[in-house]
Amino acid sequence: MSLDFHIGSLRDGTLEIRLMGALTLGPRLRRWAVDVSECITSKRPSVLFLDVSGLTAIDSAGLGELVILFTAGSERDCRLVLVNPPARISHLLTTTKLDGLLPQAEDLDAARRIVLERP
Repeated sequence: MSLDFHIGSLRDGTLEIRLMGALTLGPRLRRWAVDVSECITSKRPSVLFLDVSGLTAIDSAGLGELVILFTAGSERDCRLVLVNPPARISHLLTTTKLDGLLPQAEDLDAARRIVLERP
């Protein structure tokens, strides 16, 4: 399944993006990366909630794009929280030690609490 995504509107400094399909090497991954980068630059959110509940697969290119997104957001004072990752993706983040870099929350309310608890 190809990557599909929906970029929500900016609300109270928060931007929500929903991912569906495979976050894997290919033109859709590049399109997503460019679109999200442009959103962070133009909308300047303070928080980005990335709903990954619809992801069916992720590869090293997808993990790399998440790290690039984290870095780009950090440079613009934008916090990134992954929302509702499937178990296999959460396990992969833990195995690669990216769970320390990319906070994960079981739902949007938990993601908001993470942002409030970790300045």
